[in-house]
Amino acid sequence: MAGTSATTPRLSKSRVQSGRQCHKRLWLELHRRDAAQWSEAAQAVLDAGTQFGELARELLGGGVLIEADHLHVDDALAETAAALALPRRQAPRLFEAAFSHRGVRVRVDALERGRRGDTLVEVKSTASVKDEHLWDCAIQTWVARGAGRAIAKVVLAHVDTAFVYQTPGDYRGLLHRVDITAEVEARLPEIPRLVAELKRVAAGPMPAIATGAHCAQPYDCPFFEHCRAAEPPGPEYPVDLLPHAVGVIARLLAAGYTDLRKVPTSALPPGRLQRIARVTRTGRAHVSPKLPRLLAAIAYPRYYLDFETVSFVVPRWPGTRPFQPVPFQFSCHVEQRPGELAHADFLDLSGASPLRAFAECLLATLGTHGPVLVWNRGFEAAPLRDLAALFPDLADALLGVAERLLDLLPLYRAHYYHRDMRGSWSIKRVLPTVAPELAYDELAIGDGNAAQAGYLEAIDAATPPQRRAALHAELSAYCRRDTEAMLRLMTPPAPRRAPRAAGASPPA
Repeated sequence: MAGTSATTPRLSKSRVQSGRQCHKRLWLELHRRDAAQWSEAAQAVLDAGTQFGELARELLGGGVLIEADHLHVDDALAETAAALALPRRQAPRLFEAAFSHRGVRVRVDALERGRRGDTLVEVKSTASVKDEHLWDCAIQTWVARGAGRAIAKVVLAHVDTAFVYQTPGDYRGLLHRVDITAEVEARLPEIPRLVAELKRVAAGPMPAIATGAHCAQPYDCPFFEHCRAAEPPGPEYPVDLLPHAVGVIARLLAAGYTDLRKVPTSALPPGRLQRIARVTRTGRAHVSPKLPRLLAAIAYPRYYLDFETVSFVVPRWPGTRPFQPVPFQFSCHVEQRPGELAHADFLDLSGASPLRAFAECLLATLGTHGPVLVWNRGFEAAPLRDLAALFPDLADALLGVAERLLDLLPLYRAHYYHRDMRGSWSIKRVLPTVAPELAYDELAIGDGNAAQAGYLEAIDAATPPQRRAALHAELSAYCRRDTEAMLRLMTPPAPRRAPRAAGASPPA
């Protein structure tokens, strides 16, 4: 373990925010940065934020960009001072202006100079103002004022989700400005105490803080695996795997229960949570006798359908909105009658809008009648409605498909549970308990985040053709596995009842 430095490390806006989340996270950022592990999803969020920030400079009206990066603090401070020394008409707006006060450094997304004071603008690639944004701006305001700037107004500029991209290259209206001056002023009195506290943390020994809910609030911590590895292993089936049961979990933990297998039935509400606990305790899966009958009653022809989607903070294709799930791929197994199977799919890696071709291919595959089986209906229903709005000539047919969607997830949620699902009815949790030979871990792309990352890599013009071809095969295999899974789950395990534990209620 690295020791602390002889002098107190300098704080920055992001480090203060890390310290607000967890003192140990701040300490590790300063002394053990090598232990951080960023997920693909977290990196994608950072990349999207960077792209949005660059576009926001144009949307705000342009100005002087302070070029020195975060590794060259003194240069950035000098550049900022030089720009602010210019007449306001020559430098009315500064981007990435650097300020330092009492050992805390900040870079301001945009500083708009005015006759009666400056406006500090913070840009966020989110759909709304969040509490952590207010603290973010309070830290910046405190430092900028301490450095001599008269900050009269604070604005948060975030994504306007009502914006629809219409004309290529025209993003006017994407940025929504919100005056948060009053909220920031209310937090400013807390900043000096917070900074003093975090300086003590930075200069002291590593805080002894166990992992917990704070590791993901408000952001996923990149040191989670590092911290968890240093802790004694917890129970194989902790009580916090109970789904949608925050209050129940809190009561169980307060009562001293950590292992779900040791929780008495009477401590849980009747129904699903009792069933999960009982199956976890006995190790015997619960399969309701109703499930095979309900599945067998589904009419033919059957269409087993799965989409893959991608969303952009900055819309890429005309007719789309920020954060809209845009489908780029589907897999469909068609079962005209028992055992008579065919497969169709669609995947466009050209980088052009896939939407029209996707919709036309989908409609040709699904025909006009027969149930369309999906896992989590909302995931396919929303893109179908968006496509109907985008292509009026296809709207009736697309909305007709949406009406035909039949969700298998509620059937399994009501009638099946295996303890290896660990409180989740995701198809990736259910499938290995029924058909382990079809697990996802053998695939090069094994989840939705990896599929999005693979798609973005494939449509990048810099991706070599050979790599693009490999990604096409990997994405196709992943999407096909989802519809193979639904097809296999139409034949669940034979019904069986777990023996009733003393004091347990009958299965719901």
